[in-house]
Amino acid sequence: MPRFSLKRAIALWLVLSVALVALLIRESPTLAYTPFASIEIQPSAGRPIHLPNRIFDCTQGAAQWQCSAALAEQPLDLTWSYSPAFPTELGDCGATYAGRTVSCREAGMDFVRGLQYRYALQGDLELGAAQLNGLRWHYWGINLLMSLRDLGLIGLGLGLSVAGGVLVALGAWRSPGRWAKGIASFACGMGMALLVANYFGRVLLETVHGVGISDDQWQWLTHGLAIAAGIGTWISTAALLYFPFGPVMRLIVSLLAGVSLFSLLAQSPGAYLLSFMGIPVGSGPFGSHLPIFLASGAAWLAAFWLYRKRPINTRRFLSFAGGVGVFAIGSLLALMGLLWLGYVD
Repeated sequence: MPRFSLKRAIALWLVLSVALVALLIRESPTLAYTPFASIEIQPSAGRPIHLPNRIFDCTQGAAQWQCSAALAEQPLDLTWSYSPAFPTELGDCGATYAGRTVSCREAGMDFVRGLQYRYALQGDLELGAAQLNGLRWHYWGINLLMSLRDLGLIGLGLGLSVAGGVLVALGAWRSPGRWAKGIASFACGMGMALLVANYFGRVLLETVHGVGISDDQWQWLTHGLAIAAGIGTWISTAALLYFPFGPVMRLIVSLLAGVSLFSLLAQSPGAYLLSFMGIPVGSGPFGSHLPIFLASGAAWLAAFWLYRKRPINTRRFLSFAGGVGVFAIGSLLALMGLLWLGYVD
């Protein structure tokens, strides 16, 4: 791939990623103040029409929720009663559109701000086919995202992460300079931070209570250790890439980098990627450990390349560590973002 084409591909990837993130944030169920997970129209013919939560203006009374929105220049009003003792348990849904009563039924549950119900408005709302299609196109964002469903959105996030990792790996191989070293060393730092945070995060709270440490203090201590370990690994890996080290220090830093890359690969949603590729994961004693085997072998090979520190080995390390870092960090951020924004549970 010519150099200018690679730069254009990276720019296109950045544009697509930013556009997707903006769309996910704009249509997010969790960022709107609503008592429900989602509202959809189920016409007598055709696919459901999903309505974004952001269009609803909701108010909470002493024992009733009221939400309203404008559809095709007509008011849609929804009401739910609830017991003050159990404010999250809504009663039956009441709905009117343009002053006419509409059937409103539960359509399942999603984990948005806790467990919340999805509701479906039954029928065409006395709208014509052209008006219904107009609503679907007007709210194309939420309808596109909902048509992908959980696995489709996860697959899209993984696909963009893989594409970003491949592009960065190719770029680092072509130009193993300052930016490639920065990405590779930062990836090692992130891997070590995740490893330390997850290891100390598994310590039973009863254990730390026994030595007089509160829950909040332990959380702060865990986060502090993780950040310190990550920064230390980041700096030491970058220093090894720029300056000559003795064999002992080179071995120590290379081992730390290998452990960090193993942590990134093992904790990334790579098993989902293997499943999408049709590789059996989780079936049988070998399949359940396949991601760990692959992550271990790849990480220690990268540590060997870093230790040898010949030009070709450094190029291999930068390409591998940069690509793995972008894929692993990107896929983790994608999965956490989808969870936080309420698209998957």
